[in-house]
Amino acid sequence: MDTLAYAGTFTTKEGQAVMDSEFVLTQGAGHKLETAIKRNGANIGDVEWLSAGENFKSVMMLARGEAELAVKPRIAPQAQSPLDSIIRVDRKVRPVYPDWMKRVMYPKLEAVGPAEYDLVKVELWLHDGQKNLGLVKGLDIYEHLKNNRMLNSCLGLRDGEEIKKKGVAVFRKFFGGQAIFLWASVMLSRAGNLRVPYLIGSGGAVLLRWDWLEDDWRRYSPAARFAS
Repeated sequence: MDTLAYAGTFTTKEGQAVMDSEFVLTQGAGHKLETAIKRNGANIGDVEWLSAGENFKSVMMLARGEAELAVKPRIAPQAQSPLDSIIRVDRKVRPVYPDWMKRVMYPKLEAVGPAEYDLVKVELWLHDGQKNLGLVKGLDIYEHLKNNRMLNSCLGLRDGEEIKKKGVAVFRKFFGGQAIFLWASVMLSRAGNLRVPYLIGSGGAVLLRWDWLEDDWRRYSPAARFAS
């Protein structure tokens, strides 16, 4: 009968090195071990763990009644609550304007828009110049929106304030890594340039920022509009 033999030494508490008794793994015992491994769904990684450090010693203590096995209960994964995508806006509340603002270009638009809407229905609109890999000046986008009477369907600063409160998880679910622009609230600064507010997810927060209309816009900077 084929056997595997092992002979080695171990050190006693007194520091004396003595010869260990010869360990013999018969072919039959090896087959039983292999069958047990397969039957319990173990793999080579489990065998490696068993042979590392004093892991096998721990198993032997369990077999000899010197230790007890504590089975950890399985914790069922908690179902995530659905994200709240309903935006409620009190249009009578004045937005928080930046210190550099000289005037709002279309103040009447601050009160335009639904009192309640779902982010699912917010459209992300691109100027033709933004599509594909193109870019277009913010001033050209603004002129297009004005000339085609589209500003009243754009979200404004009050919408941005309420969307910001929903948090970054909601924002990224609906808008991904894009910056959404709130063209209803274009403002003239004291320096004489036009700026438009926008929202963007950054790190663990939604940030409200402003961009100059002299800058270039690409496809990842759409206008947020109410569904027609």
